[in-house]
Amino acid sequence: MENQKNDNLNLLEAVVQNTEMGKNTLEQILPMTNDVQFKAELLRQRNIYHQLNQEAHTAIEACGGSAQGQSTMAKLNTKMGIGLKTLTDKSTRNLAEMLTQGSGMGVVDCVKSCKDYPNAAPGAKRLAQRLQDFEEDNRIQLERFL
Repeated sequence: MENQKNDNLNLLEAVVQNTEMGKNTLEQILPMTNDVQFKAELLRQRNIYHQLNQEAHTAIEACGGSAQGQSTMAKLNTKMGIGLKTLTDKSTRNLAEMLTQGSGMGVVDCVKSCKDYPNAAPGAKRLAQRLQDFEEDNRIQLERFL
């Protein structure tokens, strides 16, 4: 039972970190684009990241835990990486390419987390699967802007 609780908390924490990465990245990139269709897609994604993040936080609290979220260093690394990659090119194509790669990494992180925490409860696994499906859909949606 303790093993399941730990796997639950760890899998849900992975969802929190993944969704925070998505939300924070989109918050940084949104002001860089004037492409109306692209901006609408990014806003849609940001809202769903927020929703999934809230669900993970609620589930962690229901398990008696508290979410840690992304470390300050991880946030800083991401912010600097985006800053460098957009220093000379803020085109829709470049932004979409960066986000496509990020969503691909998000899918991989979800797969790894589900394998790392096999004893997580079905609800935690479903939330992680929803996030994985969402990340995959994001990648496909963003390919339109490449």
